[in-house]
Amino acid sequence: MRILPCLLAGGHRAGAPQLRLVQGLDVTDRDRARSQARAALRACLAPEWGCTDAELEISNLRNQAPRLRLRGNPLTAPHCSISHAPGLALLAWHGSGAVGVDIQAVDPAVPRCELEDVARLYLEPEVARALRDTVPDTLFFVAFAHAWTQHEARLKCAGLGLEEWSGALQRRLAGMDCAPLQPAAGYAGAVAWHAAAGIGGGR
Repeated sequence: MRILPCLLAGGHRAGAPQLRLVQGLDVTDRDRARSQARAALRACLAPEWGCTDAELEISNLRNQAPRLRLRGNPLTAPHCSISHAPGLALLAWHGSGAVGVDIQAVDPAVPRCELEDVARLYLEPEVARALRDTVPDTLFFVAFAHAWTQHEARLKCAGLGLEEWSGALQRRLAGMDCAPLQPAAGYAGAVAWHAAAGIGGGR
C-alpha cells in the first residue's frame, strides 16, 4: 500500500483540504479495501495528533462520514471523507469545516446515451447540456467522469445522498468550494469543502 500526495487541478488553493491517494488496496474484497483506506488515513493523521495509529479510531459506517476518536474520545475536527475505486482510495481531511471527496474510473464501456440520461436527471442543467454537446465520445466520457465526481464531492460535503436535480438541491450545494483533482491516469476525482465548521459533512 502506498500513500501519495494528490493535487488539485490548476494548482494550490488557500484553505483547501489535505488530500492523499492510496494505491495498492485489495481489489477482491471491498470490506478489506475499506479497512485498508482507514488504516492509511490513521497513518496520515496520527502524527498531527502526536499519537500512535492504534490510538486513533475511524468509524466505518456505509454512507456516513468517517468520525474520529482519539483514545476513545470523539474529535470534532478534522472533518474527513474517503472515496474508493478498484485498488485506489482518495482521502481528504479539513480542519475548518465539512469536506467531501470522490474518485471514479473513466469508463467508456457504459453507453453514452445512458450517461446523458443520468446527467439530465442529476446534474445542473447547464452541465448536462454541455455534456450532451461534447464530441467526440472519447472527450465525453472524460468530461462526464469529471462532472460526476465534482457533483458527488459536493453532495458528500453537504451530507446528502443522490437525488434528482432541483432548485432546492442547488441551494443546498451553494456556498462551497469545489475543485477537480489529478488522482491517476484513467481516473477523475474531485474535492469539495466548506470553510465554516459545522456545515454538512463528508461521507
